[in-house]
Amino acid sequence: MTWNKQEKPFRRNGTAFLLFLCLCGTTLSAQDVVQHKRGEDLQQYMLDSVKFVNPEFQAGVVVFVDGSYSRAPLNISTIEQRVYFISPAGETQVLSNEDQVKRVSIMSRSFVKSRYGYVELLKVTSDAGIGAVRRVSFFETEKKGAYGSTSQTTSVTTVGTVFEGGVMYTLGVDQSTPFKYKVIPYLLKNDKVLISNKKNLQKCFPEKKSAIEEYLGQHSVDFENIEDMLALFKALTEQ
Repeated sequence: MTWNKQEKPFRRNGTAFLLFLCLCGTTLSAQDVVQHKRGEDLQQYMLDSVKFVNPEFQAGVVVFVDGSYSRAPLNISTIEQRVYFISPAGETQVLSNEDQVKRVSIMSRSFVKSRYGYVELLKVTSDAGIGAVRRVSFFETEKKGAYGSTSQTTSVTTVGTVFEGGVMYTLGVDQSTPFKYKVIPYLLKNDKVLISNKKNLQKCFPEKKSAIEEYLGQHSVDFENIEDMLALFKALTEQ
């Protein structure tokens, strides 16, 4: 990969840190619970290996859409899907110009920014590729709905109230907030990131539709399971 020689410094985000977490309907890899008090940032109780794609910050490069780049110790939040870096002063900061990021390299790992989050490239051929987004989603414990029903909803982790169905609910003083860690597979074709499903797999390998049908007939494949998709991708690319 060739980097543009125009290097520019990182810009920190000076806004208050506020997490708004979105539920994705995908296969879940793990589930746990965070014990906390109202208004606390839940990240302080989580392992770095869960809230970031790497357990520690490592040397990396952020490449921007204009071809410029910046170097620093980097990590990617599995909660916010944002890039964090360590400044020359040793401070952990969030990248402010996130909308300008094109791709990120952290040591030997490569990530492409997409509408779905940062997709790590796991296997790429001349025809197509497969990658994964590592994501954490938080959910409130049971809360009363508008008509007395109970439900689990996406949570805002640094404020004391949430909105559901147009109604405001105050969070309790002591909270037990479940979260789910997911490794979500995605397909890549012609620099586009595609949702992992049979239709998009056939787009990636239009000349191998019969092979896809044969494989699916012989194996039980969950298109939302990264291990299943890696095995299927390997079978198609090694033919």
